[in-house]
Amino acid sequence: MISSAIPEPLATVFVALFALAIGSFLNVVIHRLPRGESLVAPRSRCPGCGTPIAAWQNVPVLSWLLLRGRCASCRARISLRYPLVELLTAVLALVLWRAFGPGAAFAVAAPFALALLVLFFTDWDHQLLPDPVTLGGFATGLALAWWNPFLSGAGWGRLWSALSGAALGAGVLWGIGAAYTRLRGVEAMGMGDVKMMAMVGAFSGPAGVLFTLFSASIAGALVGIALIPLRGRSMKDTLPFGCFLAPAALAALLWGRRALEAYLSLVRPPS
Repeated sequence: MISSAIPEPLATVFVALFALAIGSFLNVVIHRLPRGESLVAPRSRCPGCGTPIAAWQNVPVLSWLLLRGRCASCRARISLRYPLVELLTAVLALVLWRAFGPGAAFAVAAPFALALLVLFFTDWDHQLLPDPVTLGGFATGLALAWWNPFLSGAGWGRLWSALSGAALGAGVLWGIGAAYTRLRGVEAMGMGDVKMMAMVGAFSGPAGVLFTLFSASIAGALVGIALIPLRGRSMKDTLPFGCFLAPAALAALLWGRRALEAYLSLVRPPS
């Protein structure tokens, strides 16, 4: 364990630096995966001129600042998304590390949070939720279910919670999408969202699914309404629902079960 090998606060510094490096790799995933490109070859290069990026130009956050957000060769602009993803990865890792420390909770929450980060930006950039992330995340959620402290029960009970959560999440979105398409003749829900909710359910269980869908739907509706006068859009315009599902799903993993239990305690009639 990190805590036994490295004392605090050095362990926190190690987590932050390691997370920044992971964030650099997540940028590769976000850029290449929707395009069907390899994640390992060729080495990182400028999207504009194709010049390979030297090691000193690929230091997370710092290189972007030193180069003032431009390619060292052709001076083309480098998207702000690159340092933003690196910083968000570090922030997420640090928040989870400080909240849980070394152990099962951090080992479950960290990969889930990073997968959601990738899905947020691929959906934002390409309106795409890649199968390797959603289905891979679903399989990972089931594999970790036995040790997942965010699921209800213990042992086989947690595995059942993961399976039932995945079935509920995928089933609800698939049903809504199928019904809307049948009634209106317009596709309302892509299969990427369905697969993403299977992943969310595998990590957070049925309570997390309900929390995620409720929170994401409210946030999506509010943003959609706000965009009508701001950008001249109509409610028929497609919003990347994965961008709302991702933060809601992370909140669901951390607080969803407790929120649902608190709500049920309020509405349950006194005995």
